[in-house]
Amino acid sequence: MSEVILGIGSNIGNPATQLQNAVNNLKQHFFILKCSYIYKTQSLLKDEQPDYYNIVISCKTDEKPLKILEITQNIEKDMGRIKTKVWGERNIDIDIIDYDNKIFEYDNLVVPHIQMAKRSFVLKPMMDICQNYKHPKTNKSLYNMYSELTDDFNIMVCDNFQIKI
Repeated sequence: MSEVILGIGSNIGNPATQLQNAVNNLKQHFFILKCSYIYKTQSLLKDEQPDYYNIVISCKTDEKPLKILEITQNIEKDMGRIKTKVWGERNIDIDIIDYDNKIFEYDNLVVPHIQMAKRSFVLKPMMDICQNYKHPKTNKSLYNMYSELTDDFNIMVCDNFQIKI
């Protein structure tokens, strides 16, 4: 089985409930190992959108990256996600962050996630669940990538919510 890291985010409706519902849906397809704390950040656009709530989970699967993409996009669709614009508001977003610490490049998917090193809401939660992770392309640790961020989007842990796996 392969280990996969997924990033999950929401900023409309009830984000904590949306995150829990996404995890519940993902459990139908994957064996979930760990879940980070929930983190809150500003939108990447720093516009008037509500703050985002994000988690990272690690899970085991026999599925290949493109099949995982299909599963996660179907879960998003089933949960009512409507894509209005890049980095726009969303009730749920599920990204493949890493797959077995390997590199995959397809027309519609790049793994590890191409923007992970620039996103505090991916790096910080990953520190909760896989502290020894090193990026397979750059060989940088999570701590190195996080320390190189120029903006952490005011990330803060939300310890009043917890996702049940």
